[in-house]
Amino acid sequence: MNVLRILKPRSIVLIAILVSVLGHLYLFVGFPSFLFSKATPLEENVVAELRVEPVRKVQLSKPTAPAPTVRDESSNAVGDGVKIEAGDGGENGGQGGEQAGQPFRLPDPGIYYYDAYLDGQYLQSASIEWQVDAKNGYRLYINIPYAFFGPFIFESRGKIDAYGLAPDFYLEHLGSRPVRFTRFDRDGTGGGKLFFSQKPEELKDIPPGTQDRLSLMMQLASLLGGNDQIDEKGTVREIPIANLDKLEIWRFQSQGEELSDAIFTMGPMVLRHYKRLPVKEQDLKRRNDIWLIKDFGWIPGRVRLENEKGRTIELFFKQLDPIADLPK
Repeated sequence: MNVLRILKPRSIVLIAILVSVLGHLYLFVGFPSFLFSKATPLEENVVAELRVEPVRKVQLSKPTAPAPTVRDESSNAVGDGVKIEAGDGGENGGQGGEQAGQPFRLPDPGIYYYDAYLDGQYLQSASIEWQVDAKNGYRLYINIPYAFFGPFIFESRGKIDAYGLAPDFYLEHLGSRPVRFTRFDRDGTGGGKLFFSQKPEELKDIPPGTQDRLSLMMQLASLLGGNDQIDEKGTVREIPIANLDKLEIWRFQSQGEELSDAIFTMGPMVLRHYKRLPVKEQDLKRRNDIWLIKDFGWIPGRVRLENEKGRTIELFFKQLDPIADLPK
């Protein structure tokens, strides 16, 4: 006999309310850890700090397909701007550009598909859309479906300037929570002010090379795409990161390049692993690890985010689909 026929309408409504309350409690607070399994902890391999790499200007590599000369003189450009030239690039070996700097090659546009896990439990297939061109800039969009509670959405939009990716807008929309965002109000010289939706009364200066929590993945990928001999094991990169309520200097240490099965969905691959180092005592329980795949142009192959409560989101790469330029 159908269970719903046995239950009274009032009981059905109460059960629905209870499920909704428990679901939102889990989404916003999280149930005690003993009720659910946790993600397998990462091995703690202590790597000696080799040296620190500060933010430096970049020199863009030529695009993979011939394109007309483009000068970016938008409000995001720094100094004389960045120029991308078609052709061989002469003595620069195809790097192009008017400024000297570290080589920088953007990953080709594509939609990346991942297996998504929350606290070690499989959710659904997630996707990262990466769209980029010299005129329109870039768009990075992550969609992690989450049944009953709504998807986790992360988005970063911006341009390319003399320091690499230059975000204009970053947002997060987690399930039924309100949208939270950070806006980069640039002033035409590469500087400007940061506006936080969480702290609208606070305006912070934008240091050169500032990234958001999403764009930093493609910033690292583009640096390796320009020169994969950088960031040997132990090297630390200091990157200004605009969060949702503050500006911080994050320190990412390269764990080296190795043949690894850290992406179980793909098998052994040559990866570069970056681990965020704690900058203050409350960061000791927070983790941010990124694995980049060499054979796929250093796109993110695995991403692991762990907060101070031990809640963990992980993405494991499984498929790539090429796409065209940004929508007009």
